Formats: sequence, structure tokens, C-alpha cells
Amino acid sequence: VTVSVLYWEPQWSGMFRGTAARLACLRTGGAFARTPIRRCAAAAAAAEPAAPSSSAEDPSKSVNDYTPRQVLAILDKFVIGQDKAKRAVAVALRNRWRRSQLADEGLKGDVTPKNILMIGPTGVGKTEIARRMAKVTDAPFLKVEATKYTEVGFKGKDVESIIEDLYAVAKNKARSRLEKGREEEGVKAAHDTVYTAVARLADFAALTQEEYRAKFDAGELDDVLVNVTRTVTAPQPKREGAMGIEIMFGGGEPPAHRETVSRKVPEAFQIAKQEALRKMITDNAVTELAKTLAEEEGIVFVDEIDKVVADANAASADVSALGVQQDLLPLVEGSNVTLKDGTVISTDTILFVCSGAFHVVKPSDMIAELQGRLPVRVELEALTEADFKRILTEPEFNLVRQQVALMKVEGIELSFPDETVDAMAEVAATVNRNAQNIGARRLHTVMERIMDEPSFNCDAHQGEKLVITPDDVHKATAELKKNVELAKFLL
Repeated sequence: VTVSVLYWEPQWSGMFRGTAARLACLRTGGAFARTPIRRCAAAAAAAEPAAPSSSAEDPSKSVNDYTPRQVLAILDKFVIGQDKAKRAVAVALRNRWRRSQLADEGLKGDVTPKNILMIGPTGVGKTEIARRMAKVTDAPFLKVEATKYTEVGFKGKDVESIIEDLYAVAKNKARSRLEKGREEEGVKAAHDTVYTAVARLADFAALTQEEYRAKFDAGELDDVLVNVTRTVTAPQPKREGAMGIEIMFGGGEPPAHRETVSRKVPEAFQIAKQEALRKMITDNAVTELAKTLAEEEGIVFVDEIDKVVADANAASADVSALGVQQDLLPLVEGSNVTLKDGTVISTDTILFVCSGAFHVVKPSDMIAELQGRLPVRVELEALTEADFKRILTEPEFNLVRQQVALMKVEGIELSFPDETVDAMAEVAATVNRNAQNIGARRLHTVMERIMDEPSFNCDAHQGEKLVITPDDVHKATAELKKNVELAKFLL
């Protein structure tokens, strides 16, 4: 229902506190509106601010609706500590939106993303920040491993295929956005298709469209089988190497054919809706929007960048690794990349976030030109025992909560008292200190050792309340700590 507000007094805002969402849906109608409805909605929102949530929690919002502080609050739910890195990511995401709001096209063209370099040991949250950033933002996001790429002429994927992969992600995003805009039309067309298929059945030959909708909404047709036609795209083998080879062998859109399948009404409805939307949205509309999304909103996270950096003091350097840096340089500084379907993507405004542990080499060992294209440098700190305690309990879907939920499926009420969590954190910190420091990933090893017996003998514990004690932790990890102590004496 759309309500047109012809008149509004500022003092009425107090009557609608807590209803900012409803106020935002109202439209101002006519030239007599004295106070814009936007101001009224803002007043109500200010009176009762909403707690920030991720885009996955609130599909109606995109990352552009959040301030850097709110993005940081979202990341805090999943990543413990590392505030500098999370702040840098939050500001970078917001700067993309700020640039898009500039009216001066000349100024807008000169404002480019400030690419980020994350430096820190393994297991401290670099990849997790990227993974959560991908969920927060509705922008095309691609995470790649630098070690998978190589200089042209060597075995491996060409660096320019990064943009090809980003464009593929952007096409999916573009189609989803266009489909969302025509959702109502797709639903109507799908109901028409399914109704026709149902009416062909002898038991429903006399069914009217109104009766069909009533039965559909009530779930009375859920077990009815109908025939629908769908489009099937033939899979194409992935080819590595030069782009020209794919063009020679018919690169571009894979071939498709139509087939009739028998499905229950709910699944048939979804197939019919997808087919209707496929016809409504042209490939040209998808490619045009995908190009814009990739260029203006694209984010590329390059992990393990240090693995393609050679020590400056080394006697010989890996030629292929050095070539990867040189090939990355034009992408990061801005260039035009021609894709296999002929689309030209400008990388001038694509945000690049690179990360690496830099144990063996230093950031200064990167080629100078690439260093200059990564102006925002963030150092992530090694995790402490106190951090491990927080990681086990504070994130929304922490390890303890995961194990409790898994055992609940077996009918076991599992619990981890505070002293048990302290013992787990102490063991993880000790093993990391005496052996290879793998950061928070060590907690997975500790947890699996502890849960080995309850998980295997779940039938014996069914219906019980199982409390994991500190003694259970030390008993389960005794062999782990013993092996670590022995490893110190091995050459």
C-alpha cells in the first residue's frame, strides 16, 4: 500500500518514533508538502538508531548505506582485534561511495582507490577480513592467490585472467540486480506458466486461475507433478593460457538448449520464474551493467603476495615470480584489459587489497613500482592467549557455538565452562609459541583433539549433558604438546 502525504508538521515526528522504516516508505505527494518526508524519517531514525547488521542480515541494504564506523562494527562480530586493518578496509569501501557522489567528472576521474597492503603472520585474520568484506559488500569481489599466477610464457594462469574472473562475478551480480528489479513481473509470468501446466492435468482441468492461486498459496499443490521447460547450459572445460586460444575454439557464451522436465509445483514455479526473467533481461543489459560494476565497484583481494617476492640479498631470484609482480603492476596502476568476449575493462578504479605474511622477505623487497601502488599499509599483530579466548567466545558463530550446535543434532547437550575456554586458549598459545605459529588456525586443531572422543562415541552420550573440563583439554592435547617438545630437538 502506498500512502501519499500531502502535509507534514515537524512536531508530528515524536508520534512516529521507532517507525523510521515505515516513514521511509511513504512518498511526498503534490507541491503542498511543507517538510520533506526524508527529514521526518531521519528524525525518527536519529531518535532510535538501528544496530548495524551485515547485508546478508538485511538484504535491503548495501555497503553504501553504512558509515565506516558501522562497517567496523559488522567486522567486529567476526574478526577479533586487528582494528587498523578493519578501519582501512571500512574507509576504502566508503571512499568508493564518496567518489561515486562527485558531480565534477574531471575531479571524479582523478580520484582513484588507495590500494591496501596487509602485512602480518599467518592466521591473524587477513583472509577472514577479506571473506567477511565479501559478504558485507554487494560489489563484485574476487579473492585470488598470487601463487596461482605466473609470468606469460611460464606454466600457470596469466595475471590478466584476474580481471576475466572479476568480470564473471560482476555478470552474476548484474543479472541478480536486474532480476530483482523485475521480480514482480517474473512471479506473474511464472504463475501463468505453472497454472497452464497444472490445468493440463485431468484432475485440475476445471481449475480457474483464482482457485489455482488460492491452492498454491495454501500449499495444496506442493506434491503435484507438472511439466516445465528450462534452459540448460552445457559446461565448458576450463582452459589456461592465452586468451586467443579460447577465441579460436569458440570462446564466449557456452551453448545452451531447452528441455522439458517433470517437477513438483514449488520447484516448477522457481524454474518458470528463472526462465521468465531470462527472457525479460537481455544479455546486452547484463554485460553493460557488469562492465560498470566491475570498473566502478570491483574489489580484488590478492593473498600470499609475499610468495611472489624474492629476497633482495638472494643469489638468484625466481624469474617467474618477479614476472608476476611486473604483470600485476599495470593492473594495479590502471590499464585497459580486453576480455575474451571483446569487452574492455578499465582497472583504474578497481580496489586492490594485497596481503602476505612476509616472514622470509620484506615489503621493501617488492619492486618499487608495485610498492608505490599500495600506499595504505596495515600491519596485523600476532595473536595472544587473551585473543584466543575472545576468538573462542565473541564472534557470532564461534568454534564453541559450532560444536554445541553439532552435538545438539546428536541429542547431546554440550557445554564449555569459562575455565575450559581458558585452558584451550593456553594450549593453543603454547603450541604456537613452541612450534610453527599458525595463529587462530591452531584453535581448530585443539578443538578437534578435544571433540574426537565425543564425536566418535556420540551414540554412547546421546541424551546426556556433557561438560568439557580443563582436564579433558589437557588430556586430549597431551600428545600434541609432546610432539611439539620433541620437534625442537629434530634437525
